[in-house]
Amino acid sequence: MAVVNRDQAEFWSSIAPTWIELDHRLEQPAGAPGRMAMDRLNPRPGQRLLDLGCGTGPTTVELAARVSPGGSVLGVDIAEQMLMRAADRAADHGVDNVAFLCADVQGDDLGSRQFDGAFSRFGVMFFSDPVEAFWNVRRALRAGGRLSFACWQNALANEWMLVPGMAVMSVTGTPPRMPASDEPGPFSLSDPERVRSILAGAGFAGITVATHDDFLTVDDEEIPDYAALALRVGAAREALKDAGYAIKQQAYQAVVDALRAKTEDGKVRLARGVLLVTAEA
Repeated sequence: MAVVNRDQAEFWSSIAPTWIELDHRLEQPAGAPGRMAMDRLNPRPGQRLLDLGCGTGPTTVELAARVSPGGSVLGVDIAEQMLMRAADRAADHGVDNVAFLCADVQGDDLGSRQFDGAFSRFGVMFFSDPVEAFWNVRRALRAGGRLSFACWQNALANEWMLVPGMAVMSVTGTPPRMPASDEPGPFSLSDPERVRSILAGAGFAGITVATHDDFLTVDDEEIPDYAALALRVGAAREALKDAGYAIKQQAYQAVVDALRAKTEDGKVRLARGVLLVTAEA
């Protein structure tokens, strides 16, 4: 693997054990938007597809079902441990029309004109040179091949991340470092115009960027578990990675309190904002 995004490779490898442990719970924020992006890709039997940043493989397995019979899916991720879990998942589901490749989408050769489509569920926001990365993806697609992915809108549109982050900040006294808008990170593709510019620069045509806003709902009795999850991912995790036990406990309680303050009729409704992007090679 010719790693260009070395920082991201090291980061995702370092958090892979946590991601593997929590992968079923991460379906709550990511699952529904991912299915919408997959529907926009419109996978069909017999197609050969790429799953970019496939992680532990839930979307790869679902894509494989949609292209059967006769189709196949290549799941690509920069973290080898994630792919080991993905391979186990495929085996557990009896899925044999998938393969997995540990690769840096920005720097590794994905082939030329080999795939009918490419998909990603929140896996394409971490390129240091997104134009180069998407050019590499377009090169791997056949003429007219379709790209479809989901990415996050900005933090203000995503209370499910913002509320825990602000609660942690109330304990630590300092905001977690947020990458600049053009740096790899969860919000690097939050600006629709930037997305269009990047994809056009990579040679894609027929670019559409649709906003979708809904809510992630947490039942009152689920708040403690949700708070514990929130502290182990994203900005909250980074803000607390060097903190002692007492600070982490205070942060946990602050997140619980912040969520309970938003409870109505036994539920917390947290805004979730995504962009659903499609383009043609």
